[in-house]
Amino acid sequence: MIFGTAFSTGRDKPRPLLLILFILHPEIVNRFPARKKIRLPAAVYDQGRSFFITISTHHKYPWFTRYPSLCLESVQLIKELPSLHKLKVFAWCIMPDHLHLIIQGVNIIKVIRLLKGKLTPIARSYEAGRKLWQRSFFDHAIRKEDSLRNIACYLWENPIRAKIIAEPTRYRWSGSEVWPDWREIYNKG
Repeated sequence: MIFGTAFSTGRDKPRPLLLILFILHPEIVNRFPARKKIRLPAAVYDQGRSFFITISTHHKYPWFTRYPSLCLESVQLIKELPSLHKLKVFAWCIMPDHLHLIIQGVNIIKVIRLLKGKLTPIARSYEAGRKLWQRSFFDHAIRKEDSLRNIACYLWENPIRAKIIAEPTRYRWSGSEVWPDWREIYNKG
């Protein structure tokens, strides 16, 4: 391995000069593994399936705890999604450093980009130098045999598992746009 101090960070330890190595020998770039693709084929997101989505903040920074008004903006945007994008929002929950959605519709990837894109400038108004979102998002395609209500109850219980609140129906940052009476649905199990 080639070492050097040309790109020193001020520490006494030498740093690998991989960038120079790649420039001098571009053929070795293909020896390194490519970034793992976590997305399903794009067509899957346009078939009207239901997805459990998790979007995390960058480096797990607790944006939603520090700035409750960002939660309010998120809730407002989540409530607008169904009418703007022919989408069903079965359940949602905003946690300190991530948010969960159970959504069904087409153009799911586009909707997530829109959600992240609209909230980013709001977050920048609070802390200009800090990123809001981690790259991409996690999704789980919900199978027909899975119960949307059971998965929604699991989602709404997130604040309990995080020891934020003892009763999920009292958590301010959870809801459903499909089931306005979601608290009754949860209490029935």
